Amino acid sequence: MVTNLSELPYPIRRQFLRRVLPALVLSSVCLLGGGWISVNSLEKHVYQETTQRRVETVVRLTEQIAPNAWKRLLTGENPRAAFADEEGQRAAAALQALAHQSALLKIFSERRITLYSNEAQDIGVREENETLKAVLSTGLPEIETTIRDKQSYYEIYIPINVGDGRILAFEVYESASVLDEIIVDSFSQFVLLPLSILLLFGLWLYRISTRAQADIDGRAAAQQSLLRQLERFMSQSAAGAARLSPNGKAPTTRAGMTLFYSDVRDFTSLAEFHPPQATVDYLNDLMTRQVEIVQRHGGDVDKMIGDALLVRFEGSDREARGIQAAQEILDDLAQRPMLRQIGIGIYDGEAILGAIGPKERQDFTVIGDSVNLAARLCSLAHGDELVVDELALRRSGLSLDRFSAAEDNTVKGRSGSVTVRRWHPSVQATTTAEAAPAL
Repeated sequence: MVTNLSELPYPIRRQFLRRVLPALVLSSVCLLGGGWISVNSLEKHVYQETTQRRVETVVRLTEQIAPNAWKRLLTGENPRAAFADEEGQRAAAALQALAHQSALLKIFSERRITLYSNEAQDIGVREENETLKAVLSTGLPEIETTIRDKQSYYEIYIPINVGDGRILAFEVYESASVLDEIIVDSFSQFVLLPLSILLLFGLWLYRISTRAQADIDGRAAAQQSLLRQLERFMSQSAAGAARLSPNGKAPTTRAGMTLFYSDVRDFTSLAEFHPPQATVDYLNDLMTRQVEIVQRHGGDVDKMIGDALLVRFEGSDREARGIQAAQEILDDLAQRPMLRQIGIGIYDGEAILGAIGPKERQDFTVIGDSVNLAARLCSLAHGDELVVDELALRRSGLSLDRFSAAEDNTVKGRSGSVTVRRWHPSVQATTTAEAAPAL
């Protein structure tokens, strides 16, 4: 089970859905918004230019077929009188041709007097329109939206210079639906290709991220499986040091710890007279029973050395946990005896924990005099017996009942004696080693 977030596979597909996909959607929205503004502005400008060309054409036509009537109109003569005679009728007919192409046409003088309108009641009326004022003032065309008879129209104001510095303003009404259809059609053509490219690009990225996620998940699962397999062959501290040392430089520490050392009595004869697989099965069963118990008491299996087991207990009440683990193991083996008995030695003291060996092949283990003493105390133990350093026993706070009296022993590598106590399980095996179940 993965408990470290750093060991989880990189969520590339989730990152795509959380970051890339919103960015693509935002890009599409910006493209649509920007495209609509650009196309709308461009089409209105083009429509405005087209209307201006139409107005200029009609003005030139009117000047040609009815010059006098046109001049009377420009001099400010009564607009209705300017169109009264035959020539005036020709001028009105020319202007009416422009009006027929639009919903409504009006012509304003510089004083904003309506000189012409295809709605006769408006002729001669002064227009109070801010847009019209701006057009006559700046000489620049304008376009805006208005509502007439519950229908939407574009009001296009076209200024025309008629000479002598005079400006007329033509107001042309065009149905909004006509221009809107042109804008929508142009917009759809404008955004179709970019949106299609973005959509295909997004689908391609999603497919790539999905495949990449599957590959990453597969690799991560293989790595986690390999890691779990490797952790079966090393201690928890070694696995932790490997995780914390990506550069291969594992930390080296000195600390107080309780060392548990167990060993099979007379293992040599067992290996000599039994098949290899039977010997291995026996050791696996023995080690499984021991490891389950020491781990339940918070011990960290440092290594298995053939038939021997080295365990470290660290932290508070380490002495008590180490001794209790040893007692539970011996009780368990006494109730369910095996072909060979074991002896256990426990010693508490300082030791060095670090990586030992060349960088190509290292062993993260504990070394020091305390480790040697735990092994020496184990060698003093008889079958199904615990030999513990008396100082460690007293620091554990456990009852001294069922422990033997203190005795001094001389061990290899120590000039002075070591005071120890012995402990045996309360339930002794009722069968001898020879009577135990055959392997």
